[in-house]
Amino acid sequence: MAYSPQILEATPDRATRLLSGIGAVATIRTLLSDAGMTDQAIVEGRTLLFACLAAPRGLTAAQDTGDARAQRAAKAELDQWDEPAFGRFGATLKRHHPGAGMYVFNDLSPSTGDAAVHGVATFLTRIDALEGGTDPDRSGTKKDDKKAVELLATRGLDKAERARLQKLVEVALGPTETLPEQPATQTHEERVQALTKLRDWYDEWAAAARAVVKKKSYRIRLGLANRKSPVKKATGNGEDPKSPK
Repeated sequence: MAYSPQILEATPDRATRLLSGIGAVATIRTLLSDAGMTDQAIVEGRTLLFACLAAPRGLTAAQDTGDARAQRAAKAELDQWDEPAFGRFGATLKRHHPGAGMYVFNDLSPSTGDAAVHGVATFLTRIDALEGGTDPDRSGTKKDDKKAVELLATRGLDKAERARLQKLVEVALGPTETLPEQPATQTHEERVQALTKLRDWYDEWAAAARAVVKKKSYRIRLGLANRKSPVKKATGNGEDPKSPK
């Protein structure tokens, strides 16, 4: 029998609900057993379902890469780092080098997610500018700015730590590698054939279930019926009795 593409693509979900419902409720399993559904019939349906679940678009099963995981980890680490570090280093600069502190933390505060990455990147850039004396607006404070950076190094923000943070920023900003492309696991024709076989199996046993399973809640579990939406009762004049007047 030929089925429309819409019916075929909906079949794996329907078959999954049918099989799950049969396995979950002993009464349903018993009723269908009396209708001729053997263990072999269930295994057949499961096998046909699995044959339809192969990814047809050629992507790997694990929809992730090491780069993507590293990027998420770097962002999370920077997110955790900025609040206590900004507070600690900000207090140090405020006491000993207030001018440098105002420069570094101007419009800069702890944040979360992507904003945290941006904040740490800004912080590091400004520290580099203080150390190198590259900001023309601070040409008269180069010696003090360099001392400020040296002080921060004694408090934990040395060159190694700054390099570590810079690497985290670079990882968090990407790029990341793409998923490796794999040969398609099924051709279009093979997929249609697999879905058709599953649909034939489903139609047979869905019909059997409709014939022997009468309880509404069981039919809903099998995906053969839907819950009714609550309907408001109307008065004789067509108005909802509970509606405000």
